Amino acid sequence: MAAVEGEQMQEAFRRCRHLEVGKGLLSVAINPVVTIVSTLLIWIFVIICVVEPDYMLKAMNVAAFSWIPEVWTWFYIVSQDIWILVLIFVMAVSKYGSLKLGKDDEPPEYSFVTWFSMLFSAGVAIGLFYYSVAEPVWHYKGWGGARWAHGEKGYGNDNEDATHALMISWYHWGLHGWIPYTTMGAVLAIMSHRRGFPLTIRYIFWPLIGERCYGWIGDAVDVLSIVTTIFGVCTSLGLGAMQVNQGMQRLDHGFFQGVNYNIPADPKYSTPLCGGTGQTCAAGKEPYGIQTNVATQITTIIVITVVATLSVVSGMDRGIVNLSRFNFALGMFLLFAVLFLGETYFCLDLIVQTFGYYVFYIMKVAFQTDAFERLGKMAFGLGGAPDGSGGSDSWLSGWTIFYWG
Repeated sequence: MAAVEGEQMQEAFRRCRHLEVGKGLLSVAINPVVTIVSTLLIWIFVIICVVEPDYMLKAMNVAAFSWIPEVWTWFYIVSQDIWILVLIFVMAVSKYGSLKLGKDDEPPEYSFVTWFSMLFSAGVAIGLFYYSVAEPVWHYKGWGGARWAHGEKGYGNDNEDATHALMISWYHWGLHGWIPYTTMGAVLAIMSHRRGFPLTIRYIFWPLIGERCYGWIGDAVDVLSIVTTIFGVCTSLGLGAMQVNQGMQRLDHGFFQGVNYNIPADPKYSTPLCGGTGQTCAAGKEPYGIQTNVATQITTIIVITVVATLSVVSGMDRGIVNLSRFNFALGMFLLFAVLFLGETYFCLDLIVQTFGYYVFYIMKVAFQTDAFERLGKMAFGLGGAPDGSGGSDSWLSGWTIFYWG
């Protein structure tokens, strides 16, 4: 079996464009077309963003929050539902439910907890630990015009808003949040670990296009996968850096219940955040401690990137596995600290209640496209609701579509 896998791997490398650089342990085999084209596209994008940041911000906002939601909302929503149904059928009904992602005679290389730690850390960790608190609060307050808030729909109460806000968070981080990772991971594992192909996106299309994977179509798929993955990781890293920066600033200032307890009583520190982005220190005033600004966030990104690079260079067993275990253990410590040091029974009640509400509501929310809400106000002349009630036309694009994208 191993020989067959090796032969298939060598065949794939031989048939694709490849270039070997270096010798011995320092040798690297690359696809020059994929490497050069993807690198050029990424750097061209970065340079344009640096030279014309305002125009690029406007263009990206138009694409991400106007064109994509207007044209592709139905596709984003229904595709997630389809993949859930497909995977449930594959796992629970078809003969492939017990299929191993490796060879039939190979034992699992990692325990379930270790495997889940890596999946969790690489997939949703930094977003989940921030938005598990921020998102339901945001929805509960009705910011952004959530369609279910009683201030928008004209009836209901705060308790219903809180339950629905948590249900929407379940929706964004539950089955529908995991399904893209599950689908891609399963197909990649089957084609690589069972069929012996290299671990690149082009070969998941082998059952559909066959040997065309070796040509320009395969190169185009790999280029697209590299560029979109880089942009996706940069988005998560950027959001994460802002979260870390804000948290560090609050800890440094001793922020608790609206009061900064660590700031000296010196008049020059009366505006301690004046060194932050968009802020200016008045005459005689100075910023105190860590500030929420671009310089701090860039430093954070550099540190995270260095740690992640060292983890990758150290190899799977020494780097990624141990870093994932530590990350997951730290997350579980935080979770149980909140659970057992706070209102334990209320938290347990709330988990049970909102999960049941999520199960009850999932068939409705999973197909919700905000079709009427996205018509906008009646004054726009597109058929918006005459009573002015209902949600905002931008809520779905700012939350659900942003997540799926």
